Amino acid sequence: MASARLIPAAAATNAATSACFFRTAPSLLSRRSSSLAAAPIACVAAALSCSNSSLLGGKRVVVSPPLSEGRRSRVFTCSAIHNPQVQVQEEGKPETLDYRVFLVDGSGKKVSPWHDIPLRLGDGVFNFVVEIPKESSAKMEVATDEPFTPIKQDTKKGNLRYYPYNIHWNYGLLPQTWEDPSLANSEVEGAFGDNDPVDVVEIGETRRKIGKVLKVKPLAALAMIDEGELDWKIIAISLDDPKASLVNDADDVEKHFPGTLTAIRDWFRDYKIPDGKPANKFGLGNKPASKDYALKVIVETNESWAKLVKRTIPSGELSLV
Repeated sequence: MASARLIPAAAATNAATSACFFRTAPSLLSRRSSSLAAAPIACVAAALSCSNSSLLGGKRVVVSPPLSEGRRSRVFTCSAIHNPQVQVQEEGKPETLDYRVFLVDGSGKKVSPWHDIPLRLGDGVFNFVVEIPKESSAKMEVATDEPFTPIKQDTKKGNLRYYPYNIHWNYGLLPQTWEDPSLANSEVEGAFGDNDPVDVVEIGETRRKIGKVLKVKPLAALAMIDEGELDWKIIAISLDDPKASLVNDADDVEKHFPGTLTAIRDWFRDYKIPDGKPANKFGLGNKPASKDYALKVIVETNESWAKLVKRTIPSGELSLV
């Protein structure tokens, strides 16, 4: 029997600005009278504070997004972990095919690091889930096709995958984002999304653990093109890093972390070369995009994810649990 260990991985959010995800609720679609007007005042304020994407006081409510006159109204249920106090539950032995890292809530129920952890925390701060700790080489990733999307080690032809050398930053995903493989990005050579959550490269000094949920602020973005697919890399820093207050955009990164943006680009450009594959390419002039552009990427991929979980876009083999 696989062993299981529980490790704290707390990530508190503010009640007024905690974000959530949209879930389809067919039984509620006919309840056109259920709306913000029927919600408590505190819930309404929370919903408006994050553009209809807040968990409202830990309750499930119906939110009708404001739409222009003449358009059909849409009704979503708002649901996410409020003030998430999640723990890491390891099953199996690291560096084996059966190894999985789950997140569980306070009651011991498994939750998805992709779907159930809120994205937005307000004031330009987002949740980030660590998949690969800095200075490690095991290629860990969220299993997007398994229930509760645990973190596992990637495989190729039945073999565990490793990078040819250590990655020098904490690496993981932005929850509640998705790079739509049916959507061509006209600004990045018409490349289609890679069918995964958006990646984050966290540049802080501390080596984090797999499954840790961190509060980060985006600083820049790299438009990596991997075998024709668009694979965004959001450069960010954890708010608890000693230099977090000093960096707010790409220029600040160059000032306080000199050479880091170039090093990140070169690392991701070259890591497949030892396996005999060509170097990855980068769009947007081969340069990091600004913080504002990074925020635009986050908004757009969060919108794509919302369409995915509402099933207005085919999910294929992706798990929405």
